[in-house]
Amino acid sequence: MHILKCNFEGYASFLFGNSEEESKWYNLRSHFSLFDGTPRNGKYPVPQGIRNRIGKENRSNVLPDFTHIGLTPIPTFSERAVQALGDMLSRNGELAPIKMDEAMQYYGFNPTRIVDVVDEEKSTIAYFSSGRLMDIDHYVLRADAKELPPIFRIPQLVRNTTYVSDEFIARVNECKLTGFRFQPLP
Repeated sequence: MHILKCNFEGYASFLFGNSEEESKWYNLRSHFSLFDGTPRNGKYPVPQGIRNRIGKENRSNVLPDFTHIGLTPIPTFSERAVQALGDMLSRNGELAPIKMDEAMQYYGFNPTRIVDVVDEEKSTIAYFSSGRLMDIDHYVLRADAKELPPIFRIPQLVRNTTYVSDEFIARVNECKLTGFRFQPLP
């Protein structure tokens, strides 16, 4: 089990063109997000006006197969990645098309497979003063957590952290997809 991140070599990220477009997918103040693991039956508004890639100044002009959109972050896959990972993605989440002026088509991904694998009593967890979970500093998996889906979220961090299995990592490497970084659990 690894945390899905972006590779910062050749990194690119997309931002919404304005707050109105951003609010179609999420709002940080109200904690609203279409990408919170809730199945939406493919009903996602298509954001318009996605703007400026950001990243290293000396990055290549080749767009990666995986990145994030917005600041929450929303996992974002290229058309090439969707084709290579299609069965893994379709069984464990929903894709939402993004309209932008780029040579490559991208899709936001809402991981709808939520798997409760963290032993909260044995893990080291940081909490907000309100008592809400902030982050998991050290993961201890439950003893019954044997088989993991290729891509999923956990209930404790359902809004902002996506996890992948060794099967997912092997497929990414086999297909030579770019932009992925797999962070081992702390």
